Amino acid sequence: MWKNILVITLSASINLLHAQKQDNVWVFGYKYSDQILANGIYFEFDDSLSISYAQKPMSLFDSYASICDSSGNLLLLSNGCYVETGMGGYVENSYGLNPGYLSGVHCYDDSSGYNIPQNMLMLAEPGSTTTFHLFHIRHTFDGQTAYLDDLLHTAIHISIDNDYDTTIYKNQVLINDSIDGDGIHAVRHANGRDWWIVVAKYLSNIYYTILFTPDVTTVQQQMIGLPNLQGAFGELAFSPDGTKLARFNPRDDLRIFDFDRCTGVLSNPVYIPVEDNADNELAGGLAFSADGRYLYASEVKRILQFDMLAADVGASKTVVAERVLSPDCSLGSSIIFLELAPDGRIYCRPGAGQWCMHRLARPELAGTAADFVQYYYKFDFNYKNLPHFPNFRLGPVDGSACDTLGLDNHPLAGWRYDKTGGLGVDFTSVSWYEPTEWLWDFDDPASGAANQSAERNPAHTFSAPGAYEVCLTVSNQYGSDTKCKTVWLNTVGSGSPQEAVPGVKVWPNPTTGAIYWAGLPEGEAVLIRLYNSLGMLMLEEKTRAGRIDLGHLPESVYWLQLLSEQGQIVAYKGVFLTKQ
Repeated sequence: MWKNILVITLSASINLLHAQKQDNVWVFGYKYSDQILANGIYFEFDDSLSISYAQKPMSLFDSYASICDSSGNLLLLSNGCYVETGMGGYVENSYGLNPGYLSGVHCYDDSSGYNIPQNMLMLAEPGSTTTFHLFHIRHTFDGQTAYLDDLLHTAIHISIDNDYDTTIYKNQVLINDSIDGDGIHAVRHANGRDWWIVVAKYLSNIYYTILFTPDVTTVQQQMIGLPNLQGAFGELAFSPDGTKLARFNPRDDLRIFDFDRCTGVLSNPVYIPVEDNADNELAGGLAFSADGRYLYASEVKRILQFDMLAADVGASKTVVAERVLSPDCSLGSSIIFLELAPDGRIYCRPGAGQWCMHRLARPELAGTAADFVQYYYKFDFNYKNLPHFPNFRLGPVDGSACDTLGLDNHPLAGWRYDKTGGLGVDFTSVSWYEPTEWLWDFDDPASGAANQSAERNPAHTFSAPGAYEVCLTVSNQYGSDTKCKTVWLNTVGSGSPQEAVPGVKVWPNPTTGAIYWAGLPEGEAVLIRLYNSLGMLMLEEKTRAGRIDLGHLPESVYWLQLLSEQGQIVAYKGVFLTKQ
């Protein structure tokens, strides 16, 4: 049983702080009652976000929790009714989660999935790669009143070869009390291995904190700050470093606490009233930027930003975006639940089931520079859920009384980039485990001294179009780590035809295979050369057809050259080949 697992060795402990990608895959989707399989939307956060579609057995409604292995492979997911493996297999004896009225309606009658947002959390048992735990809040209806009641606990065992996946136990009551609609969240213990899990009692100022270790799960209770009195849905969110716990919904406004990762104790409560016309809204969202500088609260019609470094956090409130209605996504205009992703961007789910998703593209920046993009993506079908993951890439509190396992914060490099026009690019470090130094190499020696930067989030203007292997090295007292990616640059936006000779056009981009060009004399032959991101020649072909099909090549980014019969480059562009 899970309580008898031995204390892990030092070498295994150190591995806890490497390549933690348990939140790498997000799954969305919905199944109508007459469908056999559900539509699935998959977000995969590797070097960049990849979005794909696939049908899957499980239907997802509001409730959702999942977890990947440390390399980012989807292991388990749940819709609040049962648990499924990442390969679509049923986990034995998992059906019947959250027993009660709502389960009967949505798990058995229409099979749509449990419909309580932000009510589940899935964690690996500390020190284990085969035992996982689901912490979930169930909905109770006594015939007159509906409310969230009890925090339940379910344990799952998966086999290494996936031939026997089973439920160890399910629906064990951890907290027998009413639970607030602001949901559930978790943060690493100061030892870098165990977890603290937090929920709040309904209509009160009582907080329950659960300590989850390999050997024991204990519950402690604390009364602190002003009570929530309105019963709206919102979110709890820990800052990325785990030192702050924030809580928000549009009716009860914003609360911020200090959090002690050694003891699980909240302190220094701050209440920030948000007096506006959103006080009648039923739901809102909350998320920190990856660097912890800014806190974002969404309240259906707008997003607020708070500067956590300001002397008066409440006075720093800034409206960074207000919703704009669109006939293309009429039910999806609301701005509600928020989630910080591994790429450092914040994704936003509308309230109702809808095809659209919103996004804060640059949440590390102040004010409207945070770049809220409403309807950033429109899917092929409905979805409703949004995950709510803890920070899996958080290490120990070095030197604290709880730093007892010999774990060190070995830095893990990560970054993204945003093109700013022409050959300009902004780079943002999304690195973890407390780096103290950053060194960028832009692979652009022609730029001279500007080819390197020691800034955390630098900007660079490249000397010419092309493919650049940009590398970020992050360091601290325990070591360093390097992350390299290819940055493609041209002088025209990636969605437009590009020309090297005026009048010669090449399109489309992205493409699923076919590339066309126009603007050359009719019947003139061109030589096509296609290079991969490493500069290797993948294709060389002469044609007069005005088109070429790249569909036989792997999905990737390529560099395309078109040469005239005289050997002149008449067009060049970075081409994204996708199989979607």
